[in-house]
Amino acid sequence: MKKMMRVKLINWHRFTNTTIELEKSTLISGENGAGKSTLLDAIQFVVICSTNYFNKAAHENGKRKLTGYIRCKTGREKRPYERTGEISAHIALEFYEEKRDKYFVVGAVVDSASEGQEKTARYLMDGICLEDSLFFQGKTPKSINQFRTTNAKKIKQWCTTDKEARSMMKNRFGRIEDKFFRLIPKALAFRPIDDIKDFVYSYVLDEKEVNIDVLRENVRTYQDLQRTLENVKIRIGRLEKINTMHEQAVDGLRKDSQYEYYLARVEADLIGEDIKRMQSEIQSDILRLEEQNRQIDSVRAEQTEKQQIRDDLRAELATDKDFLAKDEQEKRLHLLESKKEEMLTERKILQKSVDAAKGQLKKLLQVRDVDSTVRLYYKNLCEIDKDINLAETKDTLLHVLAYKNEMRDKIFKKRAEALTEEARVSSQKQELDGKIEQLMKKKLSYAEDVERVRTAIKEEFSRIGRTPEPRILCEMLEITDDSWRNAVEGYLNTQRFYILVEPDSFDIALGTYDKLRKEGKAYGVGLINTQNLDQHDTAPEGSLASVVTSKNKYAKRYINMILGKVHMCVRYRDLKNYKTSITKECMKYQNHVASAIKPAVFETPYIGQNALKVQLEQARKKREDIKEQLRQIHTRLEQMEFVLEPLETEYDTDIKYRLDVIGDLRQVELEINKCRENIATLEKNSNMIMKQVQLSALEKILGELAVKLDSLNRAAGKTEERISLTKEQAADGQIKHAEKAVIYKELGDKAGDSLPVWEQEYEKHTEDKSFSQFRDNYLRRRKANQTLVDKAVDSMKEFMGEYKTAHDFGAPATMDGYPDFETEYMKLKNSELLQYEGKVEAARCAAEEEFREQFLSKLQENMKTAQAEFKELNKALDDIIFSNEKYEFLYMPSKRYRQYYEMIMDDFNAMRGESIFSGLFHENHKAVIEELFERLALDNENNARALDEFTDYRTYMDYDIRIIHSDGNYSLYSKVCEEKSGGETQTPFYVTVAASFVQLYKNNIGGEAIGLVLFDEAFNNMDDERIGGVLEFLRRLPLQILIAAPPDKIQYISPFVEETLLVMTDEKVSFAERYINGAV
Repeated sequence: MKKMMRVKLINWHRFTNTTIELEKSTLISGENGAGKSTLLDAIQFVVICSTNYFNKAAHENGKRKLTGYIRCKTGREKRPYERTGEISAHIALEFYEEKRDKYFVVGAVVDSASEGQEKTARYLMDGICLEDSLFFQGKTPKSINQFRTTNAKKIKQWCTTDKEARSMMKNRFGRIEDKFFRLIPKALAFRPIDDIKDFVYSYVLDEKEVNIDVLRENVRTYQDLQRTLENVKIRIGRLEKINTMHEQAVDGLRKDSQYEYYLARVEADLIGEDIKRMQSEIQSDILRLEEQNRQIDSVRAEQTEKQQIRDDLRAELATDKDFLAKDEQEKRLHLLESKKEEMLTERKILQKSVDAAKGQLKKLLQVRDVDSTVRLYYKNLCEIDKDINLAETKDTLLHVLAYKNEMRDKIFKKRAEALTEEARVSSQKQELDGKIEQLMKKKLSYAEDVERVRTAIKEEFSRIGRTPEPRILCEMLEITDDSWRNAVEGYLNTQRFYILVEPDSFDIALGTYDKLRKEGKAYGVGLINTQNLDQHDTAPEGSLASVVTSKNKYAKRYINMILGKVHMCVRYRDLKNYKTSITKECMKYQNHVASAIKPAVFETPYIGQNALKVQLEQARKKREDIKEQLRQIHTRLEQMEFVLEPLETEYDTDIKYRLDVIGDLRQVELEINKCRENIATLEKNSNMIMKQVQLSALEKILGELAVKLDSLNRAAGKTEERISLTKEQAADGQIKHAEKAVIYKELGDKAGDSLPVWEQEYEKHTEDKSFSQFRDNYLRRRKANQTLVDKAVDSMKEFMGEYKTAHDFGAPATMDGYPDFETEYMKLKNSELLQYEGKVEAARCAAEEEFREQFLSKLQENMKTAQAEFKELNKALDDIIFSNEKYEFLYMPSKRYRQYYEMIMDDFNAMRGESIFSGLFHENHKAVIEELFERLALDNENNARALDEFTDYRTYMDYDIRIIHSDGNYSLYSKVCEEKSGGETQTPFYVTVAASFVQLYKNNIGGEAIGLVLFDEAFNNMDDERIGGVLEFLRRLPLQILIAAPPDKIQYISPFVEETLLVMTDEKVSFAERYINGAV
């Protein structure tokens, strides 16, 4: 121990020039005002380098000044100071280093030019003992300058500031802690223990600074970024509402197109239905006409009866040769004319078939390489009214029929093949349309199992409030050198579609995936575990990973692990030089095997933001190719349809069976002409004419019947006219139907691949409903759908307006302005969201690291150290008895801050791989962490004071003193302190202060330390037994004790100390003398 041996006081209050010798334990006694406290203040002034604690034991608010000590303040009105003028004072302390057997002196020189104008310098002299020549120039104390000049060779260190002096003192005293400068004044300024916590704070546990400036900044940064990320998510959420409304509007417009098609088609079908009604009316009129014809037949029967009478008259003339001949010729003429009428009707039908067949043949002749008989046949039909050879014409017709049948069979076969190909290509186009629609929505298409697993994990995360969402690996990557794109895409292959989640979310995601597996809903989907990939932060040079980057650190680490082992080679010959390698042309070498990656694997890119654009371009190009294929197929079908129509044989077959009527008609006309010539010759006979007069009466009657018959015929004619009119109306209906059909077919063409579905639904809905019901139903539907579209558009515009206002966005709030909102959405989701998620993660890690290392770790360390100090203190107190009592200091978690205590003392270091913001540690201490982070983020004066309390490790424990009685029972000081006498409350003070000093000096790092402890006005109100117990305790400690006490305490204290000094004064000069067995 470095022991203080002597004290030199020159011009220090009433000590004008006094040297006082000390021992390991020294009692300084004397009457009040003699100078006990003055002596201790002098020692304190030197060792703690401060004037702020003079005489604190006597007065808590003591106002002694350095001027009062230097000039010897008396308090008298006329002469307040004994010393006047320029004064120099010295306080020097001589120490002996027992281990080194060496002395050194530390001291202070004070120059006072006038009251309140003091200048102080402190010094260190090694290997020097106290002697007057150091301090006097003759009989005059040396000034600061004189002292430094005359002792320049002896002074090792010279200090003119308190800071320099304190550094010098603590280093020379054994490189002790700064706590020394607080403990010395506290030991001098005894106060009864009223509050255990205040006492512990003052005398047992030192304040230890925990700097949280960086932590606060990190927390603020983390929370600011978190708020920014939340803002980005809010913006994405608002934009997704806009997207949803836009999709609803677009879907509504698509439905409107469908309903427009339905309504156009049902209008055509209603006209068709009307045509059927008119056809039904025609059938009714036909039946009516048949009835009218029956009436006509009745009149004709009557007419026949009259004709019979007439015939009887004619019978009388039957013997008339000329009459008979004429009658026979007239009958034959009538028969031939009837036959001619029938043949003319047949000729008209034939002509219609000939005209139709000529139209078909005209089209057929446009076909290349048509058979020559077709042209000959066409020529014959054109000349059919001329005198043609019917036999040759019929023979040509038979050849044409055979040719048409053969050609039609061939075309039917080709058309069936073309229709099959059309169905296959249309299916491909429909798939491409769906893919393009997804790509237009900025969504890449993945296998169903991948989408199913991602959706399930996303829903589970949403349910438990876990962020961020699961992502597909390829969406998080970018390729920096596009010349290596095929190699990267090809090597990764299906690994591109692996799902990535945060490390602390992997187990949750895996559980969700396994559930799908058990249900048989998903297989073969990769789920990346990003834990323990820290070693893959950097891509190896020359590896395929070096051309792949990501804003997400976990994605980049995984890629570095997978592609970091794949070496890039310019030439295929170099592949074998590496364990795993690849060329730009996708020749791969692995496991001693070289293989070429199929182009189908990499020709469709998935990596990077440009992949979507490339896929869209590829899909559009492929769709155009397929459209071209469809156009070619349709052209072929149209050509075949063009040819099939003139290959119909209906008219040709009709011509075949009616062609003979032409020759027959020629023959009948010849016979009619001959009959007419014969009748004209016979009518020249007068006898025959006379015979006919007799028949006139009957002819009159027959005329009247003819009138009636005519009336009936007119009625029948009107019926026939009505039938004709209805047929014309039906024909007009057919035209309108055709026009409507054109409209709905055009709408169907615009529908593209949706048309088959529309047609199927139309057929289904019109099976059990009338067309008018269907039309009315879909008119209502279309109106309702339009309302939904308008509502969706209005909602979209409203959401757009809200977004514009909230985020100062410049795009117009209209359907035309939607692409700008969609671009904003994709930018936020695919760029800024990833960017801020990365920043939040980095900030979170920084805040977590600082929170763990600079807050939790430091506080835990301080608290464990404090608990160890209490254990050491209790160990020292264990065998010391004070008036049949023993003391034990207690510490326990603070009742107020128990949750904080449990968090700080939790073994968070055992969870190094786990974030304190998630997992078990976060679940156990979530409320405390959130409250503390809120406080850390605030920036105001009140919160700063509160944080000072939170960073003080002593805050998290409560304290007490257990008083153990001789019978084994105990009391707690906190409960009995108000009942205890003053002496009883002092014992813990001295014990604790002494233990604190032992700890302070023991923890030095200079090898040997001082052991100085100063007690002023010691042991007041303590009985002799307690004084003895305390002193016995102090004697056993490695300390140098200086005790100032009044004379009435000498008998109790002196037996326990090595030296007793009496300080006395004659009101002008103070001095100290040794006290031996009651004598000075």
